[in-house]
Amino acid sequence: MFQRLRKLLGRTRTRTRLGFALAFAAAVAACVHLLPGELGVPLLAAVLVLEAAVAILLLAQVYRRLGQVRSSGRRPAVARAPRLTESEARTLGNWKARLWNGFSATALPLMRGTVVSGKASPAYRLATAEILLDFHEREAEWRSSGTDHEFDIVIASFFGLPGGTTSANAEEIRAYRAAGLKVGLLNYPVFRWNVSRTIDDKITDLVDGERVVLIGYHDRVRCDLLIVRFPGVGMRLLDDAPEIEAAEKVLVVNQTPYSYYGEYGGVEVIWDVRTVVENLHSWLGPHTWYTIGPVVGDALREHHADEIGEVAFADDFWFESIDTVEWRREGRRAGEGPIRIGRHSRDSLLKWPNDPLSLKQCYPEGDGFEIRVLGGVDAAREIMGGLPANWVDYPFNSVESREFLHGLDVMVYFISADGAEAFGRAPLEAMAVGLPCVMDRRFEPLFGTAAVYCEPEEVAVVVKGLVEDPEAYAEQSRRALDFVDRHFSHEALLRRVQGLGVKVDAVAETAGNRRTRR
Repeated sequence: MFQRLRKLLGRTRTRTRLGFALAFAAAVAACVHLLPGELGVPLLAAVLVLEAAVAILLLAQVYRRLGQVRSSGRRPAVARAPRLTESEARTLGNWKARLWNGFSATALPLMRGTVVSGKASPAYRLATAEILLDFHEREAEWRSSGTDHEFDIVIASFFGLPGGTTSANAEEIRAYRAAGLKVGLLNYPVFRWNVSRTIDDKITDLVDGERVVLIGYHDRVRCDLLIVRFPGVGMRLLDDAPEIEAAEKVLVVNQTPYSYYGEYGGVEVIWDVRTVVENLHSWLGPHTWYTIGPVVGDALREHHADEIGEVAFADDFWFESIDTVEWRREGRRAGEGPIRIGRHSRDSLLKWPNDPLSLKQCYPEGDGFEIRVLGGVDAAREIMGGLPANWVDYPFNSVESREFLHGLDVMVYFISADGAEAFGRAPLEAMAVGLPCVMDRRFEPLFGTAAVYCEPEEVAVVVKGLVEDPEAYAEQSRRALDFVDRHFSHEALLRRVQGLGVKVDAVAETAGNRRTRR
């Protein structure tokens, strides 16, 4: 074969030779695309071998010609092999992740089509072919690797998401594990997002292979309760979903369908209600929706009533949980100086009052106040046109939120006028510390007497009144701690899952009892 190729290549110009090779590869790739995997893979391998042979012969001829150029004293031109661009590498990485992370039936035909396509670059097509070859070589072993499991609780969620969803999942896993429950975790990527995101360290650090186990896409599972957290996973169901037999099934609706709701309706779709309703009914059959708080429930009733259909909603909420013993601070912050007002959240325009005057009123200037922000201040800087001198910026992940909150006097939390924050993890953590929280009135249906509510122009007076009155400060701190114990503690979560049929022996143990033992 090599002798014939050498003769053929010796009679044609280099550009023609390369064209011949690519045309031949495209023709065979088309056959691969039409044939089933077990027949197409050997043929694909043959194509790759042939391509390599052609490349070797071409390179040999290039080296010979380079030798001729050197002997003539001319400076040779250097030709580089084609490589993937950054954009191509990202795109191909995401399709590879889809192939191996539950969406193989969707990814395979599209990736095979890429190999045949004349639109993609040769480097991209060849890299795609290599991924397909590797997949087909290991596919049989992958599909036969399923294991039988029995769990008390299974959580299905996209564990690669940063932020609140992952933090909430991690906190619940800790609560279940501490109560002696066995938990299965099914990573359920959102197809249209970056599927190549790895599972967050907050989750993998909890996986021990015994009490907390990662579920494979071809496993067979039985459990008392299946919890699907984040409705966006229902926008497109997995092709390679494990078999799950669950006595009870719930969806935790922890985000509104739109990022925020303006005068004329929703803006920036996160998930489509009709699609999620249809897909989850197909996957789960009868199941119950729990909203994470009043904001989500109100948004669904007010803006999406005609899309909900016959969805069964729980009467209560699926509140986020927190270890009240771990977070609590005894007494007030030590030290003097200006009043320390703080807040932490991701850096987004939706997380701040969108009017410059209101924002400055919520976080007052002057020597009497020090404003500490954890998570980024770029959005606030953009709104105000710069940061006041009394602001202190703690970048995202530069300090643990618990340590940050322990150094404050008061939490002040106001957001954009159009914002529809599903829950409010940041103020919950502040309340668990025992910090008085001064907040936007829209949070009152969720936190009740656990916080103080006012308008932006009233913040400075309210904060001073709390800090300068020890009795008022202590009373508000007590209200926050008691409210968190009743509604957001691990014990409250365990009582909830117990009501859904999970056998929990340790649920009678209260946070107060654990504090006493410490």
